[in-house]
Amino acid sequence: MRIDFGPGIEWGGLSQAQCECMARDDRHPLTYRVYFAALWRANQIGHAEFRIGELAGILASDDGVIPSRQSVTNAVGRAKALTLVGHDSTVRCLTLPHHHFQKGGRGGRRCSVHGDATPWTRAA
Repeated sequence: MRIDFGPGIEWGGLSQAQCECMARDDRHPLTYRVYFAALWRANQIGHAEFRIGELAGILASDDGVIPSRQSVTNAVGRAKALTLVGHDSTVRCLTLPHHHFQKGGRGGRRCSVHGDATPWTRAA
């Protein structure tokens, strides 16, 4: 998949491994940790899937305290309100807008939560 943000749009890369570290680092606000988790896990269509309860585990504090379901849901809601993740994001799948994130190479092109088969389009 070719990365193309459009004519004249500058872009740079990021380390998904470093995004994982930041998602797990409780020094960052929960809302931004949700965003880092999305960047870390995103596949080729910008979807970052999590098993039930997995995102809460990733967002646990350094002393092992897991945030409540409501705290995680609220953090996803705040990330959506700040347009850090897509409006269709949930605790099971965080989405990244195409104008913000594109990925070539590794990673699937499907989403078991949203059913997407192609980048940023809903499967029929």
